[in-house]
Parts: sequence; C-alpha cells; structure tokens
Amino acid sequence: MDSSKLEIIKTRIKEKHQGDKKQLEVIFSPEKRILVEAPAGYGKTHTMVSRIAYLVASNQIPSPKRLLALTFSVNAAYKIKKDVGRNIPALLDGVGKEINIKDKSYVSNYHGFCRTILKKYGQKLHSNLLNLDTLLSIDDSDPSKLMQTFKSLSPEDAELLSEFNISVKEIKGTQLKEKIDRYNEIVISELLTKGAIPFNAIITLTIKLFKDFPNILSFYQNYYTTVLVDEFQDTNILSYWLLHYLVIDKTNVIFLGDSLQRIYGFIGAIPNLLNRATEKFKLKVISLDKNYRFASNPNMLQLDKIIRQNALNPFSNPDSLNSEIEFSIYDEQSTEALEVVKKTLKTLQNEKESNLSILVKQRGPNVDFIIETFKHNKIPFFYGLFTDEDANYINFNRKCLYEFIELIKGNKRVTKKLGKSHSKKIREIFSEDNTALIQAMFELLDVFWTRIFIDYSFLTDEDRINLVKDTFEHNGLKQFMEFLDSKIIISTVHAAKGLEWDYVILPDMEQDLFPNWFGLCGKCQNKTDCNFLVDKENESKFLEELSVFYVAVTRARKKVSFTASKLQLTRYNPKQKNISCFMKLPGMVILPNN
Repeated sequence: MDSSKLEIIKTRIKEKHQGDKKQLEVIFSPEKRILVEAPAGYGKTHTMVSRIAYLVASNQIPSPKRLLALTFSVNAAYKIKKDVGRNIPALLDGVGKEINIKDKSYVSNYHGFCRTILKKYGQKLHSNLLNLDTLLSIDDSDPSKLMQTFKSLSPEDAELLSEFNISVKEIKGTQLKEKIDRYNEIVISELLTKGAIPFNAIITLTIKLFKDFPNILSFYQNYYTTVLVDEFQDTNILSYWLLHYLVIDKTNVIFLGDSLQRIYGFIGAIPNLLNRATEKFKLKVISLDKNYRFASNPNMLQLDKIIRQNALNPFSNPDSLNSEIEFSIYDEQSTEALEVVKKTLKTLQNEKESNLSILVKQRGPNVDFIIETFKHNKIPFFYGLFTDEDANYINFNRKCLYEFIELIKGNKRVTKKLGKSHSKKIREIFSEDNTALIQAMFELLDVFWTRIFIDYSFLTDEDRINLVKDTFEHNGLKQFMEFLDSKIIISTVHAAKGLEWDYVILPDMEQDLFPNWFGLCGKCQNKTDCNFLVDKENESKFLEELSVFYVAVTRARKKVSFTASKLQLTRYNPKQKNISCFMKLPGMVILPNN
C-alpha cells in the first residue's frame, strides 16, 4: 500500500481512538513483539482490532489469514472472531486493501486450533483422529473410572493418565515433561483405538505431531507470521508449550492480558506469566491507562485504581486515592439477606432497564439464606452458583458434549433443528433432577442454542461444530449468562468472569468468606482483627484472592455495593466474624448506611 493510502488508514484509526496515547502506541508500535497490559474496560478489543488492521495495511501481515489469534476461553475467541470480521474490513475499506471473505484470520481457543491441526494431520499418529469431531471426550482424572471404561488399561497406565491431568492443574512442569511421551503413547494405543480422547491430549498430541513431523511444524511457523494471544494471563502450561513451538525468531507477537485478572490458578493458569513471557519472548510492554467503562463514574474509577494499586503496594495508598463505597454491616445473616433483597428491588425499580448480579466467592449457608429470602418473597432470579470444579456442572456439560457428538455422527450440519433435538435429549436425561443447578443449566442450554444462530450465523458448519464442542469441553455454558432475560443473577465470581451487569452487590464481605478460609484466611496470623499483613510467604495467596475481588468489582458497569454480617452462619453454629480485610484497603471511604 502506498504512503498516502496508509495515512488514510492511520487517520481513521486515530479518529476512532480519540487521542488515547497508549492505545495508539500499541497500534502503531514498530516493535515486532509487544505485551499489552489491558485491565477490564480499558479498550483492549478496539486496540487489538486496530493493531491488526494497521499491520495488514502496512503489509506487516501479508494477509489477514496469516494471523493466528488464540485465547483461553471459547466465548472470548468467538467474540474476537466477530469483532475482527466486522471492524477490520470497515477500517480498510476503499483504499485498495479490501478483505476477501476467504482471507479471514484464524481465531480460536488453544484446543480449537489444535483440533483443526489434528483433523488435517492426526492420521499420522492414529487413523481415528480423522474423525476427531465424533470421538468420545473422556475425563482422565479418575484411574478407577478409566479402568472400568477401558478394560485393557493397566492400573499403572490409568494412574499415569490421572497424574498427568493433576500435574497440568498443579503446573508441575518437570513431571509433565517426563510423562508426556508415555501419556501420548497410552492415549494412542489404549484410548484412540476405542474411539475416545482426553481433553489434554488434544494439545499433547499436537505437540507430538510437531515433534515427530518437523515439516508440519515448519509449515505453521512460516504460515502464521503473527501470533496474537488474548487473555494471556489464563494460559496453562500445555498451551504455553504450544506457543513455544509456534513462535520463531521472525514471528510477530501480540500478547494481551492483565495479571490482576488471573483467577484460574486452581485449574493450571501459570502464575507471574506476563513477566515470564516478557523475558522469554523479548516483549515490549505497553500498559493501557484509560478506563472507559468507568470514565463518567469517578467513584468506580477510583475504586478500580485502589485495587490495582494494592496489587503493587498492598495496604498502602501512595497516590492518596479515595473512593466512596456503600458498605452495609448488619447484626446477623437474616437481616443482611433481607436488606440485599430490598436493595436489589429498589435498584431495579429506579432503573427498570437495568440488570443486577449478586456475586459470591462460593456457595454456603450464608448465600443460601439470601437465596431462600428471594424465594420466600417470590422474586425470580437466575441461579448461577456453579464453578469449574462443580461435579454436577461438569457432568451436565459432559452429557451435552456426548449427545452432541452422537447427533453429528450422521449429519455434520449444525442447524436449529439439531439444536432443538439436543436440548430435548438433555432434558430427557435429566428429567428426574429438579435441583436448582440443573434447572439453571436447562435455561443456559436453550440460550446457548438460540445465540449460536444469532451471534454466530457467519460461522461455517465446521466452525459451529468446533464452537459447540469447545463450549462443552471447557464447561463453558456459564458464559452465556450474559444473554439471559433474568434481571437478577446470583452467581459465583468465577462463573461471572468476562460478563457484565449494570449493578453488582457483593454480600458476605467477611472473614473466611471473601477472602475465604482456604484461599487466605486460614493462613492469616491476624484473625483477631483481620488487619492483614502481607509478607513473602503469603503475598502470592493475597494476590490470587485480590484478583478474584477485582474481577468481582469490575463486573459492574455503573455501581458496586457491599454488605456483611457480624454473625456468620457456619456448618454448626453462627459465629462472630470480622469484616473482610479487603474492605480495609486504604482509600475506600465507607458511606453511612442508608
């Protein structure tokens, strides 16, 4: 593209970003490798799309299809795919750099990308990988269940499969390197032959393919001139190894992430990954510095800064930041629950088009009391209290995956009719289960199938198959809570990551609940007053829990409020508890109770 046309593109981009210096620094950076630190609401997606458009316009990416964009979550991957597909052609329109429909960038999560490779070349490892879409996806974490399902599997091999699964979650790199070859051998000889594949094997077999067939690896290394990774802080060790194969000296690299939104450490997200990657891949770090979500909301803007500042300097306030917050403390849980219900109703009555989420760290008797209070007053809400480790939630997603695979064996077209058949079958399977979780999952499944044909109508059948399989394999139905009609959502913070509501209430801001006993309180030496002291031994745990708190707060578009009880419900007897140490972060100015 000649310089005059490139200037037109640059002018369009500058107008779009309205003088945001940091965003424009990212977009026009001459560096081949950058890490963009992008907190929630700081314009990450707009910046990413403009950066891609500029690289294409300036011929640093020969064609959009030579860009590989990866992300941790399924939902995020397809949102990027939609944003890139809609916005880049508009930025490049009319200047001789129009995008052909066939030249779209490849956007997926790590497993989706690996699945595409295995479907093309996997027969070199085992012929059944040609039919990867219809292989049974199995859980390899339980040795006894593995041996029940696969009779020829020895106890030693079943144990190794399980240990490998655990090592991924616990980020035990040395053990994984020692076991990966044997893990792959067992998967190929014992599981693939019987039409089954574990979740982790989709990546490990791709790594094996790259190691055993250097020509295949060389093709991908040279074909994808630019590798972009969103939600980089959530990358696990297998995905990180995969990146090491794909990124070579001449590869352009764009990593986007926020260390304070790393809340998936319990399932293997690597700690301190942004710093590690900066050194390993020789990245230039650029930090976005304008919060657009709270631009017109000074209190929320300041609260965002306070929490982020505490990640750098725990329990200090060097910049003298202040944020007025609503924090109501009640004598007992019954009063707190009733007041949460009243606050919810008052908020939604004042703003009838708004929605509200009540977010908690985990299930327990205190949030159960809030739920019962909503039920007692016949106030409808959506039950979102499931986590990535909830056995019933995992089982529901796994059943959905199995039934979907069965449906596409005869016809690989993903239609509305297939979606209805799938929902009907799942309802039949769980027809005897009237628990709140399963009833909520029915609702999410219906929304999921509806949205596929609204938000992702542009996908091919193959892409839709990948989207559906990726969603169920990643236990990703929770991400479709954002499309529910419910005005009131009661959810865990982990289920809510990536979603937003107008208003958020964080109840139970008490010792042993938020942060919880397992996360931080159990190891704290200041249980008498909860004036937390950070030292080298507890700093990493503090940051993990602060990250969850930050994600919870930043789910609110307009306002977040907090509540607590002096008398906390426990499994045995109610106990006096202190307020959460997070409510003592310097700069948080507590408003009097209304």
